[in-house]
Amino acid sequence: MKVLLAASEVAPIIKIGGLGDVIGALPKALEKISVNVDVIAPFFPSAKTEGLQLYKSFDLHVPFANKNNVVEVFKTKLPNSNVDLYLLKNEEYFVAGGSSFFANNITETQMFAFFDKAVVEYVKSSLNTYGIVHCNDWHTGLVTTMLKDELGNERPRTLFTIHNLNYQGIGGPALLRDTGIVPGEHPLIDWDLADGDLNMMQQGVTSSDYINTVSPSYAKEILTREFGSGFDDILRSREGRLSGILNGIDYSAQPRGYDINSAEEGKKRAKKVLLERLKIAPEYKDTPVFSFIGRIDAFQKGLDILFEGLRELLKQDAVFILLGTGDKNWEKKLTELSQDKTISDKFSCNITFDIELANLMYAGSDFLVVPSKYEPCGLIQMIAMWYGTLPIVHDVGGLKDTVKNGETGFVFNRYSSQALLTSMKEALSVYRTEKMQKMIPASMKKDFGWEQSAVEYKKLYERILS
Repeated sequence: MKVLLAASEVAPIIKIGGLGDVIGALPKALEKISVNVDVIAPFFPSAKTEGLQLYKSFDLHVPFANKNNVVEVFKTKLPNSNVDLYLLKNEEYFVAGGSSFFANNITETQMFAFFDKAVVEYVKSSLNTYGIVHCNDWHTGLVTTMLKDELGNERPRTLFTIHNLNYQGIGGPALLRDTGIVPGEHPLIDWDLADGDLNMMQQGVTSSDYINTVSPSYAKEILTREFGSGFDDILRSREGRLSGILNGIDYSAQPRGYDINSAEEGKKRAKKVLLERLKIAPEYKDTPVFSFIGRIDAFQKGLDILFEGLRELLKQDAVFILLGTGDKNWEKKLTELSQDKTISDKFSCNITFDIELANLMYAGSDFLVVPSKYEPCGLIQMIAMWYGTLPIVHDVGGLKDTVKNGETGFVFNRYSSQALLTSMKEALSVYRTEKMQKMIPASMKKDFGWEQSAVEYKKLYERILS
């Protein structure tokens, strides 16, 4: 079995969001269970290649937008593995991206349509040695259709993983002309074009042999109108070829200065350092600390209900720390709230990207708040449990699959500020009680390493091939 994993990012070389973490970790876990897997991604100027043995392998000639485009194929290894990584370099299309969240605009969709065409040319140039091409999110949505066009029945099988259905890659119909796909010969594409645009996520969902998502619960949720992002009808028609596999986390990337047996003292030390770093008064050294770490995205991440409940929470004996960047309007709202003199001494608002501070917050906090409206998988609740920090989560997606109410964290069922506040007050009620002393080791014992997920992916690959 040989698999090609195609994606827009791969950590730590190109890291934008959670997708990069998945593509950087899953292949290494697959390698350990004897799955021969290669990774292919764009070679953006922001790529961090220091310390890698990188060499140019060959040139690809990619027909796109009525001209022959040269793509340089560079080969290296994923750090700390024997997994081959191919980086595709082109000075016209891969000059932007790779350092921030994508804008989901026409220019961006053209860049990834070109990437998809280059992936197909790479598969053809490698004499079709891959049994499976594993595509990830809308950035690879056109790969399957082009493989069918150009290789017919000789093409590899395809798996399309949905990491977040709301990001869909909507571009103009001209993308088809650029790639060489002929309208009129593909009923599913013609159906997509009826509304005047091309949806790359839709193409991946409708044309791939199998589809999966990044948690079992999210795979069920996207079949509903509430979570289906307009695709629920399409996904229900493919339900027999849709499944969910929970993402894992790379524990080696999460330094922890204590274990289950020394967690109480370790977390106490970390809390002291955290409060000192953020200049929170020493009088709060024994106060329960709640944290939020993540993208400032009110639509997905639940900042609207968090914002509504924060003042009420901070009337209690509690400290709140926030870390993240994103929507500028919400950054401003949160910053202004943190400057309210009635709560400013208990609310530290950090609008920045800081991995070191994030790790310190995981270790030094008592509770991590994850109030997402929807969450395909979520990694931060798993990371929090590794550190013995109890997550407070909305009962959706991967949050639902990983946190058990009253045992490894706190779960609220209704998306509202009142439901979130009730759950946070429940957390306050168990602070430093015997129940909390049982919950912390229970959470730390949970194993969300990639090894289990890799086994499930291997089974899915075997199913696709058979």
